[in-house]
This record gives sequence, structure tokens and C-alpha cells, in this order.
Amino acid sequence: MNVHFEENWEKTKYESDHVLRVNGQEIPYHSVCEDNFFYDEEGKAVATIYSYAYFRSDVKDPSSRPVMFAYNGGPGSASLWLHLGLVGPRRVKLDDEIHLPTVPPFELEDNPNCLLDICDIVVVDMVGTGLGRLFDEKAKEQFYASDADIRQIAMFIDGWLTRYGRHNSPVILAGESYGTGRSCLLAAELLGGGPENQDTLGISVSGILLLGTYFYQTTPFSQTVLNIPSMAATNCYHNPEGKPSLEKFVKEAYAFADGEYLTAYMQGDAVSEEEKKEVVKKLSYFTGLSESYLEYNWQEIDMREFMKLLLKDHHEIVGFYDSRYAWCDLPGVPDANVIADDAAMGQYTPAYQAGFALLRDEMGIRVERRSKGLSHGVNVQWDRKFKRNPGQALAGAMRRNPKLHVFFASGLFDLCTTAGNARYLATHNRLDQNRVTIGEYPSGHMAYLGNESAKKLGDDLRAFVCKATGIQ
Repeated sequence: MNVHFEENWEKTKYESDHVLRVNGQEIPYHSVCEDNFFYDEEGKAVATIYSYAYFRSDVKDPSSRPVMFAYNGGPGSASLWLHLGLVGPRRVKLDDEIHLPTVPPFELEDNPNCLLDICDIVVVDMVGTGLGRLFDEKAKEQFYASDADIRQIAMFIDGWLTRYGRHNSPVILAGESYGTGRSCLLAAELLGGGPENQDTLGISVSGILLLGTYFYQTTPFSQTVLNIPSMAATNCYHNPEGKPSLEKFVKEAYAFADGEYLTAYMQGDAVSEEEKKEVVKKLSYFTGLSESYLEYNWQEIDMREFMKLLLKDHHEIVGFYDSRYAWCDLPGVPDANVIADDAAMGQYTPAYQAGFALLRDEMGIRVERRSKGLSHGVNVQWDRKFKRNPGQALAGAMRRNPKLHVFFASGLFDLCTTAGNARYLATHNRLDQNRVTIGEYPSGHMAYLGNESAKKLGDDLRAFVCKATGIQ
């Protein structure tokens, strides 16, 4: 079955007008929320990408105004996290990001970090996520696969730019988690076609935000080398006694991981007992794990074990997606869901899912579908094979497009896609370092969680977009 992108765009639109009030400024905007259908040869709709577009409405000629396309990852994750945390004009109101309400009522508020003043925003629910849907299971191979996923979103973006007359607008891609690898492959696909020589769309991308970078490619050595700084940040947060500031402690952890630890690691079992003893002692200082445990595990610290061991004296386990969170460990009680039964995701998911329901009401979206915030069915069906990895695709896209800038952003308390791993990917994929920005923030996988981190990330993202698009 071959599918094509729908070219009749007037069927399912929900439009409304609003005002974003930030920093004493009022920014009027027009929203368009709609299905973007894919059809088979017989004209039957087999799938839809759902999009939420925000246009600043007091701009006389938007034809060259930058456009940001934003999406989450998973695969199988809706866009509501980025939508209601960083890029959308409305966000979930969280007075204390660590001690969250887990039951209603929840609230939305204007997002002070939204970039709507300098660019229009299109948030995307991929097929099978959020309000996006796969209608025909026989077509799933054309959507639930790494390379197929890229072809479909490229078709969507090309169609969207055509529909709204925006092919002369600088394009920014903003992806989170699995969405970071998607962005790299997408930038290459939009510019020059994919490995199977699809149509060359010739759409250049000005900038890419990679938030919680995941390229699903291996490193030539232990992940522990790259994970030490995030374990150190977690230890510093929960056990601050006798330690310098978070920033200084993490900086020292990077120096240790890149220096003494990596040198000893490369020697492996041939390292002298004296040197091993010193490495284990410092590793214990940074990670908070006991020297007796590290004596046998210093070359490979399993992150799931770290999560359980750090606060074992308190019978608590820290969060994988945000290690600032911790809850009681329950031996003998199996986790029903690796995501929902995480100390972080288990806490903030209700607020974001309910927040999206509130947003649907504000936007007047009347399509009768529930929002699939995290679709595990999509995830387990996903074909992860690809013809080139995201790092290779990004390097190729940057070579073709000497104006493409890339921003690697990470939360220091993210144990899933660690900051050290992002640094490694940013510097080991033959990328022009003059066009690479690296930022690290005092938050987790969702680095916009918490006002302090959200503002720092928002300010850096604003500066990045201005640089990438030439906005003065």
C-alpha cells in the first residue's frame, strides 16, 4: 500500500484568536488546529498527523517570518510535553516542580518563554500519538518505522509550508528525546531526499533544537564515562553536604570522567591497584555510591542500579527522567509500566495530560478523540532499523547547508539521555563546531520543568533562534 499526503486542506480546522501576555507585552495570535490526512490509492484516509499552529496576527507580511516545528519522541509520545512546557503560548502552571499536584484541579498560564514574538510555531502530534491517528493497520509500516516516520513528517512540513505560503520562511526544528534523532534525519530529508532517493524537496533548515539528545548509536567505550556528570549532579542534589555548588561539582565530575577515570578505564583490568583505589575513591565521591560496590563495578555502573542505590538508606529510588524526584522503593511490588512507574514521570504526567484537555477547550478543538499522551502500542510496533544514523544525517545536512545551526540542550538531572552523552554526540559526529551550541540546565529530561531552568533554556533558545535566522 502506497500513501500520499492530503492536498485538500479545508476539511477539519478549528480556528481561534487569543492574546499572549508576557513581560508587560501583549502579543495577539491566531491558532489553527487541524488534521493532516494521508490517503491510499483508493482515496481512503489511512492516517493523520495532527497539528497546532500559532501565528502572530499583527504581522502584516508573515511570508518570511521564521516558523518552528516542534514534536516529542518516544517513539509514541505526543507533543503535549513540549507544547505545554516550552514552545506553546500556554503552559501548565506548576508553582513547585518537585512537589507537584497529582490530582485536579490543574491550571494553564501564559508561557513567559514562548517565542511567538519572533517566530510562528507549529506543534505536531505524529501518527498514533496525541490526536494523531493510524486508521488502517495495514499501513502501519509506512508510519511506524524510523525511515518511514521521516518521510511522512517531511511530506507534512512541505505541505504545511505550501498551504500557508511559507516556503520563504526560515525553518526551525525542535525535537525532544527520540524527536532529536528524528530532527537530524528530517533536516537531511527536507534538503536532499532520503537514502531511497525520494523527491528532493529542497527545503533548508536554519536551526535545530535537540533537547534530551538520543541518536541511538553506540560509543566506543562504556556509557559510564559519559554518565558520571549526571550521576554527580544527582548526588549533589540529594546529598549536598560537603560539596561545592552544582555547577562547580558537575564541572569537576566532567574533568574526572575525561581524565583520570577514562585513562584508568582504557587500561581496564591492567590498571594498578593503587590507581584503581584512587579512581574508586573519587568515583564514590562523585556518584555517592559506596566504595565496596564500586570496587567490583567501577568500569560499568548500571544506571538502574544507581537509581536504587543512591538513596537506599532512605529506602528510596530516584527518577530516571528527572533524578531530583524520589519516591519509596517497594521491593516485591513490580512496576507495571517503565514510564508511569518512574518517580518523575509518575508525578508530572497527570498535570500535563489534564493541561492538554484544558488547552483543547481553549482552542475549541471538537474532534472526538482522546489524547494519547504516551502510546506504548506505537512504541512496541516501531521498526528501529534505519539506513543511516542521525549523526551521519546531521553531518551531511550541515555540509550541504553551511547556514544550519544546531543546539544540543540537556537537563543535568536527566538519567535517560544524559548531558555527557549529548556532549559526546555534539563533538564526535564531524559537525562544524562553529555552528554547534551546547547548553545544560538544572532540570531533567524535560529541561523546561521548573521556572529557573525554563527561563535559562528559554533565553538560550531565543538567542539561538535569533542567531540561526539572522533576527537582530
